[in-house]
Order: sequence, then structure tokens, then C-alpha cells
Amino acid sequence: MSRHIDTVSKVLRHNPVDFLPKGELFISRGFLDHFFSNSKEAYVLQIQTAVESLGLSLVGVDFSSPWSQSFLWDGQYKNFEKYFSVGCISGPVAGSIETHGFLNVFLNMKKNPSLFSDMATTLLKEVEKKVKAARNNGFSAVAVTDDIAGNKGLLFSLNDFMEMIWPIYKQMAEIIKGSALYAFFHSDGDITEIIQSLIEAGYDCIHPIDTQAGLNLYTLKKKFGRQITFMGHLDLLAWDEDRIAQEICRAENEFKYGGLILGSAGGLSMETVENKLGVLYPHWKPKELHP
Repeated sequence: MSRHIDTVSKVLRHNPVDFLPKGELFISRGFLDHFFSNSKEAYVLQIQTAVESLGLSLVGVDFSSPWSQSFLWDGQYKNFEKYFSVGCISGPVAGSIETHGFLNVFLNMKKNPSLFSDMATTLLKEVEKKVKAARNNGFSAVAVTDDIAGNKGLLFSLNDFMEMIWPIYKQMAEIIKGSALYAFFHSDGDITEIIQSLIEAGYDCIHPIDTQAGLNLYTLKKKFGRQITFMGHLDLLAWDEDRIAQEICRAENEFKYGGLILGSAGGLSMETVENKLGVLYPHWKPKELHP
């Protein structure tokens, strides 16, 4: 087992670590094409170069886009074997929005209680296929990505979540864990009221800690203890360099026994401020990477 995979695995099990691993679940194609233009169109190579340049232990890979799925089926992600790689799969809410539109999904939840269950069978079959391929490609985890909350909480009632969506999340986690992979969950916004439900569904890690929605990493640690690991937390857009450095120092002191994977709260895109990125990732040298 590589040092990167071993360290992230220890963090997820809340075991002592020599250093907190750093990782990004989302690195946009725009970011990769801008800073790694010599490898443009070669997504796998771009990701590898980005991981090395940033000094990451964990990297997320999009499993939803057709161009990425072709790499998955062809086994091209086996080149990531030294890193803790996480395949990202869209959840039921994201899938329904893509099919029916954002407003229609939330306006029709009461009128059509079977909105999510109708598509669950197809979704779960697709999840089984991708999870098997992820395992064959040497991935360590799969993340269910579903933006189901805003700054004031869930986009629907807790009762609707538990009746319509949570059972699907649970089945997705069971498929992932059944292949001996870790199960991650992503949603922006304030999902505090469902974290315990996600733990009970079998999820190992929650991404991100959305501070702009009022989430506090240390409050969550106190409340949930060793039940769950968190990922993300550092707001590269809203915080200045001093705040980022202070938060890194505090996190490294308070999570010596695991429970946190450091990284940006919003992923890496062209909106990420370059000079702030260097505070989180000291290996980052953007001037050398520009085309």
C-alpha cells in the first residue's frame, strides 16, 4: 500500500497519522487545461500532473461525464494506483434535475412521491457497474455527489429526505462498501441535520465543510466524534492568506488522530485565487506551469 493511500485510510479510521493528507474531490477541466496545456485533452495525464504539482494524497475523478467514463471502462485510471483516488457519481437528486429540471423536481416532490423511486432501479444498476469498474481500476473510494442543501439547510423537508432520498443513498453506500471501497458523500450547503442519517447509511466521509453556510469543523467534530471523517474546509475564495494558514495549523493540531482530509471547500477551478492556493499547497508554482 502506498504512503498516500495508507495515510488517508488511517484518517478515515481515526487512527494517528504523521501528517494530515490533502486532497481535492473536484478539479475542473478549465483549471487543468489552463495550467497543464501541454497535456490538453489528455485528462488522465493532466490529473496526474496536478496531483504531483499540488502534493495531493487524494484526488477525485468525475465518473458522470461520457469522456471520463470511457477512461474508466478502458482501465486508464489504473495509473492512479499510488494515490487514494475517489470516483464521483451523481446522486438521485442531481440525476432527476438533469432529466426534469431544477424547479420541476422540487415543485413536484409532493405531487409525485415516486419521483426518485422510479429512477432508482436504473441509477443503482449504473452505480453497480461503475463501482465494479472503479474497483478494477484501483480506486479506493466512490463519492455520491448531490447538492441537496443551501445556506439555510435542506432544499426540502427532512421528512421528504428520509422517505424519498435516504433509502437510495443507503443502497448506494451498500453497493460501494460491498466492493470494499470507502463511501464519500458530497453536498454544498448546510446538511447538518442529515449527517447522522448519512452515518447510519454507511458513509465514511463528508465533503465539504461549507463555512459560508454556517458549518463549523470543530463543532461538527465535537458532535460526531469518531463516527465520520470530514474533507475540505478551507475557503480559498472568501478567506485571506493569514486565515487559511491559521486554519491549517489548527486543523493539523486538532486532528492528529484522523478525522479530516485537508483541502479546499469548493474545489479547484479558474475562480481559485492563485496566491492563496500556494498557502494550502506549498509545492504549487503557478508561474512555472503557465503555458
